[in-house]
Amino acid sequence: MSGFEVAGVVLGSLPLVIVALEHYAEGLSTIKSMQKYEEAFEWLHASFVTNACIYRNSCEELLSPLALSDAQVCQLLEDHDSSSWENPDLNDALRNRLGSNYLPFRSSVKQLNKKINLFARKLQLCENFQPPWTTPTGNVDAAARNKFFNDPWIRIKGGLKTKHYKQLLSSIEEDICRISSLTAGAIALEPLRLQRRRKANTEYLLKFRQQAEKLYDAFNTRWATRCKCQCTHQANLRLDIQRDDETGSPSSFKLVFTFASPHASHVNSWKPIPVEIEAIDVIDPTTPSNTSLLPSIVVQSNTKIHDHWKCLQKAPDIVDLCATLQHCPSPHCMGVMSSKLARHHIHTLRLPDASTTDKRVSLQQLLEKQSQSFQIKEKCTLALTLASAVYHLYNTPWLEETWDLNDICMLSQSVLSDQPYISRDFPAAAAPPAHSQRMRIIKNSIIFALGVALLEISYGKSLQTFVTKEDLDDATGSRTAFTDYLIAIRLAEGLRTRELPNYADATQRCIHCNFEASVFSLDNDDFRERFYQGVIVPLRKDYEYVVSAATI
Repeated sequence: MSGFEVAGVVLGSLPLVIVALEHYAEGLSTIKSMQKYEEAFEWLHASFVTNACIYRNSCEELLSPLALSDAQVCQLLEDHDSSSWENPDLNDALRNRLGSNYLPFRSSVKQLNKKINLFARKLQLCENFQPPWTTPTGNVDAAARNKFFNDPWIRIKGGLKTKHYKQLLSSIEEDICRISSLTAGAIALEPLRLQRRRKANTEYLLKFRQQAEKLYDAFNTRWATRCKCQCTHQANLRLDIQRDDETGSPSSFKLVFTFASPHASHVNSWKPIPVEIEAIDVIDPTTPSNTSLLPSIVVQSNTKIHDHWKCLQKAPDIVDLCATLQHCPSPHCMGVMSSKLARHHIHTLRLPDASTTDKRVSLQQLLEKQSQSFQIKEKCTLALTLASAVYHLYNTPWLEETWDLNDICMLSQSVLSDQPYISRDFPAAAAPPAHSQRMRIIKNSIIFALGVALLEISYGKSLQTFVTKEDLDDATGSRTAFTDYLIAIRLAEGLRTRELPNYADATQRCIHCNFEASVFSLDNDDFRERFYQGVIVPLRKDYEYVVSAATI
């Protein structure tokens, strides 16, 4: 008899018997898995929740130093929606914190959120990723649980898909492991990155101040000893909002040359001339060739560096700067001012909205003339520009410790709040000594001066117009060394009712020098970083907000 007989049934050839037995075994396995889907579900859900906690911990550790609101942190941790991570400010903060790990992190989070949502749908979990029989208080509804697992369709589908669910869960675990490794590695390297960034920033600021001081000395030397017109000249250094990525390009300054108020009989020999100046280091031949040079700086941020510096090799040497300005059409290479310490390559330049007539007005004069304070965009632009000037020009002849709004001018009768200038006369007069009593109560004079400027810009009036009897000497009724300080702290307290929170906070930090530091010099790396984060960063946020709102 051909074939085999099993339990009285004649079977075919051996290969067919094996196939039949395999199908039979697979069917038994499927039935068994359907019967045990409840156990499989419990394991899948427990593993999923555990991995979700690991992911949450990694994200919370990453987000905790970013000073986000509780609501935003909760949204990022609880809502598995990639749109929650699209906030521009959040992306900038994460990019600074993660460094080169930022793009892989964003990509992994995006893919993980898709898989998490897919897994939750497959297991029919609620929005909080809990089973449908779990109440909001965490209790278990036994009737709902029994109804769920007694549903034939759920048991059949769950039993058949258990293997697929495990594969999806394994993929989720891999993504979470990758994200945890990225965040842990970035956090471990953060102190080293911060140290490198601070070192580069220190070198950048040192280089910038050196170039600015050399430029000032070059003007003072030529207009003090070589100029024949015997008039007081003005170099107006344009202040622009600085970028964060300023290293790596040639140093470039933009100025407008003017005359100070001339005598009635004097006729200006040239009109106000806007120029762009590239600072070129003079390399000391005794310096070893393997000594690393400091990075170059781009001073202005809202205009691109042009390639007109190619004429440097053919540029003539400037001996008499005043005479050179008389015969220089725009645009034109004027030449190079050379000294033992630096070379300055000068081009005439048409600046946006630059005045063609000699009309100079200080911000202090604008406050006295106008009947109301600055508009919100002008206010935020001026605030950020002046804070950036303090950050870049402190400890240079361009910005004295006791500066005020008389030192900041506009070269037009209209308010060009995006183009303020620092004006300096040449030959330069000797700076008056700082008041010793004032220095005892003010921890950093140049930052306090910035706070006073922000108050005056906000209130639209000079600080002196707010003096009260309590601010003066009790016996004589005259001003004291503490008068300005008393007025400033009183006005700063009322700033929150009239300004954006960032503006008010930055101003108060400047007035009180409240940066949670024990050293209060901008030459100190830690204090300078605290000033940047506590003043420039919030003012930049306000500026970007009002500018973006104005373009909508």
